[in-house]
This record gives sequence, C-alpha cells and structure tokens, in this order.
Amino acid sequence: MANKIFLIHGYTAKPSDNWFPWLKNEIKKDNLAISLLDMPNSQNPDPLLWDAYCDAHISQTDGITIIGHSLGCIQALRFIERHDIKQVNLILVSGFDEKTHTLPQLAGFTDQPIDYRTVLPKINQAVVISALDDDIIPYVYSETLARHLKCKLIVMPEGKHFIDRDGILDLPVVYDELLAFVKNCD
Repeated sequence: MANKIFLIHGYTAKPSDNWFPWLKNEIKKDNLAISLLDMPNSQNPDPLLWDAYCDAHISQTDGITIIGHSLGCIQALRFIERHDIKQVNLILVSGFDEKTHTLPQLAGFTDQPIDYRTVLPKINQAVVISALDDDIIPYVYSETLARHLKCKLIVMPEGKHFIDRDGILDLPVVYDELLAFVKNCD
C-alpha cells in the first residue's frame, strides 16, 4: 500500500489545511506514504479539471486507497466510476453524492448521478465518517452516501466539518480506519 494512498481535499482547501499534514506525518511513522493531491482552483472547482487532475495524479491500479474530504468524496467516486480498477479502499469524510442545500455552487459535481452498479463492484472496503454537528455538509448527506456505498458509517458526536477553522488539526478516526484497511489487505 506504500505509495497507493491518495487524499483528495475539498472545496476551498489545499493539502496543507485541516488534518491532512497530521495524517501524512502519522502514516509516515508506519512506513506508509500518502499523496496529498493539490486540486486545481479549489476556490472555484471545475469537475472536468478535477477529473483530469485525478487521472494524471492517482494510480489507476488495483488496490489503491483514496481518502476524500467533502467535495473530495464525490470526486473519488467519479474517479472510480471512470476507471477499470478493482479492490479500491475508500475513506470518505464529510462526504456527499447529491446536490446539497448548503453548497449549491458544487452541483456540477453531482449533476450526473454516480452509477453505483459500476462503482460498488470495484470497492474492497469503505467507510464514511461524519459529525452530528457538521454545519457545511449536514450528516444526513453522509448517511445517504454510506447507504449508497453499502458501507460502515461513523457519526462522531462533534467535529463539525473536520476543518482547521473549527480547531480540527488531527483526525485519529481516519488514521485508525486506514490502519484497519492496511491490516485487512495483508
């Protein structure tokens, strides 16, 4: 799994934000490596540009792990849907797969619904993580996402959108789930 872990950040974010640097440092201690993607123009994201960026920067090989945060979750699913890959592991944090009332400007990413008949057979393991008090992507969107993926849902009592603005600079639940995935793949 060493260089097969990729993190896709969300809307208005960059790789140096939130809990992403912390996660990179933590997994480095386990001799794992992660690619923190620097998605283009995150202030005004374009689905086609994000697709092209992921195509160029995510290994299209079986057994990869993709960690998505917020908009990065739907982007991860769009990537999986388009590629002939198998055994993908997914950790999706504060994710959604439909137009949200809170961020209607991101509807271009969800206008074309994900074809789960194509995506589900490609998934090895998946987990969706949300917080009851998420004020950016309310947890009901993550509940729907987990239901569509037929996967485990972890709803934290608090944490909001898991961003640095709310004081979230580490996210041990993501690290724990990632290590569980690694163990299950050995």
